[in-house]
Amino acid sequence: MSSGRLLQQIPEFSATGGIRLAPGNASIPVTKRLLKIIDSPALQRLRRIRQLSLADRVYPSATHTRFAHALGVYGNILDYLRKLDRFPEFFRAFEEKDYLAIMLAGLLHDLGHYPCSHQLDHLEEFPEHELLTIGLLKGELVLDGVNLGELIWDEFRVEPDHIAALLGPARDLPPRLQLLKQIIDSPLDADKCDYLARDSFFCGIDHGSNFDRERFIANLTPSYDGRYLCIHEKGLVSAERFQLARYWMYRSVYWSHTVRSFITMLSTACRYLEPGAVETGEDWWQRLLAFNDHNFMEWLHGRVSAPGQELIEMAYLSRRPYKRLYTVSFNHEPKTYHLLQDERVRQPITDHFFAWARRKGVELEPHHLIWDVPPIYKTRNWETFPIKLATGIERPIHQESPVTEALGPAFQQGVRKIRLFSHPKLAQLAAAHPDERPLLKELM
Repeated sequence: MSSGRLLQQIPEFSATGGIRLAPGNASIPVTKRLLKIIDSPALQRLRRIRQLSLADRVYPSATHTRFAHALGVYGNILDYLRKLDRFPEFFRAFEEKDYLAIMLAGLLHDLGHYPCSHQLDHLEEFPEHELLTIGLLKGELVLDGVNLGELIWDEFRVEPDHIAALLGPARDLPPRLQLLKQIIDSPLDADKCDYLARDSFFCGIDHGSNFDRERFIANLTPSYDGRYLCIHEKGLVSAERFQLARYWMYRSVYWSHTVRSFITMLSTACRYLEPGAVETGEDWWQRLLAFNDHNFMEWLHGRVSAPGQELIEMAYLSRRPYKRLYTVSFNHEPKTYHLLQDERVRQPITDHFFAWARRKGVELEPHHLIWDVPPIYKTRNWETFPIKLATGIERPIHQESPVTEALGPAFQQGVRKIRLFSHPKLAQLAAAHPDERPLLKELM
């Protein structure tokens, strides 16, 4: 299968040497112009932002950074393009600037992350990290006097708006660019291909790294309508393992109950921010971008009232997670799950537990009982993708793979859970009086 000429025109594809990167000791090729982007303050600050936030309280070696992840995604995108450029329906649809735009989108897709941003940007006080990413890309936010948007144009002659569009909603893109966006945002994207293996490696587990990356990428192919990424049926086993890796990492790391306990403690602490603690507008965004993981926690500890300080000290300083009192799975108890999404249903349950503890001689404060209710967008249905058969037919993978078909319900069972966490002293009380502990069904 012949290739298009675009790869020959882009020096990053013929660069030798580069940056060594674990896992796998991959070498990421770099050019002088790319190194200027990598060395920019906007990207270098990601060296100080951990990829998995508080997960190192459960997996101590999970201290890897978003900077390493950005390089890994960039390296993956080069390999994705090397493969996809062999298909005439792919390379004929794009120009050199499109390839450069998706390469830079991969490198810069996490620019706007600040400490614990995934855990906090659903709160009113904290902006969505995507907004900061776009601001940095377009030069609307400038760090240390370096306008990243101007730097990108000077070195690559790519409009920052083009890169930003590939990182925005797919519905805003013309059909021609929707396939390109799939490389960075889809069930088969280069982002997942990096973070599953990287997070798994640094957590010290193999759940996310046992798919065959080379065979997986080797079987990528455009769909017949030119809008989606597919896997050829020769790569079905690799695709199954990729999906299993994602499922296992959600179960064991991203949504493990102890990790969720620490995250819920942190987001609850932020509800105790003192009036005026958070600035507004660009000043607040600049402050967020200046934080590293440690000084953000120091700042937060100094800006919340006593209940918030206790939560931060237990989660960040002393590693004392809150314990589970109740867990409600959507898969097992869908009616109860839906009811508990309503704060008006949850509050009487909390009040009842406070009263029960008081009768047992244990005084609780409001922050000693906290609910973890996953946002709906975090628990959407399991994403699937097409398999391209040798017969010329495309079918959803779950129709070709019983393994993948089972992952949808398994994902719902593993992720869609509402939990009530409690201060350890209440958990000890409940354990000491198991027959008297209030039952959830009796409280609803």
